Amino acid sequence: MEGIDWGAFALVFGIALVAGAGIVSFYSLGLRLLAVGSPDDTGPEDARQSSARGQRPLAASVGGFVCLGIGIAGVLYGLYLIIPQFHS
Repeated sequence: MEGIDWGAFALVFGIALVAGAGIVSFYSLGLRLLAVGSPDDTGPEDARQSSARGQRPLAASVGGFVCLGIGIAGVLYGLYLIIPQFHS
């Protein structure tokens, strides 16, 4: 009976931790970039009830969609690795 390969276990744990944090970070950054120009909900009452939005810069829109795309690609790649019918 062989023992546990702790090096391989630590490698898988580290990669999973970094990948999980990366996917969440890209998703949250994408949402934050897409929220640029929206009314501030921490301001006075009359500002919160205003439906006027500021103009979102093109760079924020493109960056937001790129970050969301990276997050979605990471999730799809993870599903590809987990489901054996996709790579048989």
